[in-house]
Amino acid sequence: PSIAVGNATQIKEDSIISVLIAAVLILTLMFVVFKDVRNIVFIAISILWGWCFALGVLSLFRNDVSLIVIGISSIILGIAVNYPLHLITHSEHTSSIKQALREIISPLIIGNITTVGAFMALLPLESVALQDLGLFSSFLLIGTIVFVIMFLPHVLQKRNIINCTDG
Repeated sequence: PSIAVGNATQIKEDSIISVLIAAVLILTLMFVVFKDVRNIVFIAISILWGWCFALGVLSLFRNDVSLIVIGISSIILGIAVNYPLHLITHSEHTSSIKQALREIISPLIIGNITTVGAFMALLPLESVALQDLGLFSSFLLIGTIVFVIMFLPHVLQKRNIINCTDG
């Protein structure tokens, strides 16, 4: 039992550190590439919404979640960041947000479905931790893509309208 408690404590600390390292690296890369804080905020809000969606849905199925699952989800953040990143960067090279969304919606959804399907493949396993990982990762990606497709275009469109009237 004392070894298990020690392992659990170490896993908890390592999980928090891995999430923080992933967040810092992703944010640093975003600052270097975008140099526009608004785009970084839009990406962060998209991922945060997906994260909250995943935790909310997971709480419907489980009373508790392994901290290992949350720690491993730092890897999933690297996948989830691609959805808003694609829309934001593509919207800068098209004449309207509708055109940008029309051009990238199919690849975004197909990529999302295949990735979610891969994580859903963890559900039939007997390990509860792997089932939790599959559920959490799937719902994180589903929540993020829903936000990117349903809500982010409206924010980007308003930003483009404001920028056009300012200049």
